[in-house]
Amino acid sequence: MAEISELYGNFHDWFLETIIVRGSTNPRRPDTLVLGLFDDQKCVSVTFDGMSRAGFKGGGALNIVNCLEIVEPNTDGFALAQSLLSESAHGKHSGRYVAYLYSTVGAEIAVEFDSVTIATQPAQ
Repeated sequence: MAEISELYGNFHDWFLETIIVRGSTNPRRPDTLVLGLFDDQKCVSVTFDGMSRAGFKGGGALNIVNCLEIVEPNTDGFALAQSLLSESAHGKHSGRYVAYLYSTVGAEIAVEFDSVTIATQPAQ
């Protein structure tokens, strides 16, 4: 899970452009969260597969990321994430990891998931 910070510096000062929630096999059972992020040089999609819960707070026309990181149990970040996730409907499955997107401006997002993929997108 270190790839988030190693490759992109936790996406500090990147813009959150898109939020997509979808079901990989059944649209009525969302299990994937995709965040579209960009800075001055790159566009990426961050795909959280095996999503069991997601929580969203705030947001608007302008959403700037302070950092996106995996949060560990018994930390302030994990407690913050659990507060958002507690409002999310969920089934029997629980994700292996929890990530939190801290904002400078706009949306904050918590997601419980099994794996993450980061893919570079064509610049727009």
